[in-house]
Amino acid sequence: MLDPIDLIRLSSWAKGLLSSSRTSEDPDEGRPSLHGLDLLVVFSGYLDAGNVSTQLENVLLERLDHQRIATFDTDQLLDYRSRRPHLRFDGEKFFDYEAPELELHLLKDQMQRPFLMLSGPEPDYQWDRFVAAVMILIDQLDVELVTFVDAIPLPVPHTRPLGVTTHGNAQELLEGLATWAPKGRIAAGAAQLLELRAAEADRKVSGYTLHVPHYLADATYPQAAVAALEYVGAAMELILPTEELRESGREVERQIAQQVQNRPEITAMLERLEERFDEHAQEHQARSLLLKPDEEMPDAEEIGSAVESYLSDQALQDDAGLNADDRSALLDTGQLEAKDPHESTDPMRPSRADMDPDSSDFVVPDEDDQKDDPNSDAD
Repeated sequence: MLDPIDLIRLSSWAKGLLSSSRTSEDPDEGRPSLHGLDLLVVFSGYLDAGNVSTQLENVLLERLDHQRIATFDTDQLLDYRSRRPHLRFDGEKFFDYEAPELELHLLKDQMQRPFLMLSGPEPDYQWDRFVAAVMILIDQLDVELVTFVDAIPLPVPHTRPLGVTTHGNAQELLEGLATWAPKGRIAAGAAQLLELRAAEADRKVSGYTLHVPHYLADATYPQAAVAALEYVGAAMELILPTEELRESGREVERQIAQQVQNRPEITAMLERLEERFDEHAQEHQARSLLLKPDEEMPDAEEIGSAVESYLSDQALQDDAGLNADDRSALLDTGQLEAKDPHESTDPMRPSRADMDPDSSDFVVPDEDDQKDDPNSDAD
C-alpha cells in the first residue's frame, strides 16, 4: 500500500505544534495545543439524510473561530464523475471553481474550548489508506474522544421527536440514548471503517446516527442538524451554535404545515406514521444525555435561566480572576457584588446567517451557496 502520510498536507503553522508535546497555550502564536483534544467526524454523501453533515460543517466553520490543520489529497480519493464539483458560467466564461475539500480543522466553541473537526466529502477510493492516514493524525495528536455524526432516512413522522441510533465504545455517552438499535449487515462507509479502526486502537468512540423522515431525506432539514449538534455538544462538552438552524427549522415546519394542510393523502400518511411511532416509543423510552436517570427534562424557561446564570458566572470569574470557590466566598461576605445577567449581551452569541430557504415541491430546497452534491443520495 502507498504511504498513507502522502495523502496529508499539513498547514505550515500546524507542523511545529503537531510534533510538539505542549499541553498549554503556545506562547509565540497564542494558539492552543493540538494534543489531547476531541475529534468530530462528519462526512457528506453517504448517510447524510437531510444534509445533516453539510449543515454541521457549514454552521461550525461559519460561526466558530477555526484554523485549518491539514488537507487531504482529494484528487486521489474522490470520483469526480460521480459527484461533480460546481463552477459558474457568466455567459462567456467559466469561473469560481469549487474544488472539493476534505480537511481537518482546529475550532473553538462559544466558550473558547478547542476541539478538532474532520469534514468534507466521503472518500470514494483508497479507504484503507485514507483511514490509516487519519489514524496517524489521531495517534500523533493523542485524540481523547472521536465522535461521529450521520443521518439515515426512516419511515418516521416529522411531527415527533427525532430518534437516534448510537454506536461506539464510550458507553457513558451512549447508554440509554438509542431509540432504535437494529442488528444485521449493512453497507459500509468510510466513516464506519474509521470508527472501527479507532475503536480497535482503544480510542474512545461515540457515534450518533439521526433518524430523518424519509420524505425529507433529500431536503435540507435543520431540525436534524440541531439534534446532531446537541448530541455532539453533550458528548464533547461543548457549547455549539444552533440559533440560525433553529430559526430555519421553524420556517421549514411552517412551509411543511402549509403544504400538508390541503393534501389529505399526506395527512393520512402522517397519521399512520405517527401511530406506528407512538406504539414503538411506548416500548423504547430513551433518556437524555444531559439528564441523570432520576431527573426530569426542564422546560425552555428553566434552560434559558440556567444558561444565563452560567454565562454570568463565567463573566464574573473572568473579571475578578477568581475560581468558583473564591468567588462564592466573596459573595457570602459581601466583598463581591453579583451582576444581573440581563445587563449585558453575551459577546459569543452567534449572529444570524443569510439563510432564507424557499419552498418547492414538498420540502424546502437547498440554499444556493450550500456545497450540496446533486448526484449523491442518502442510502
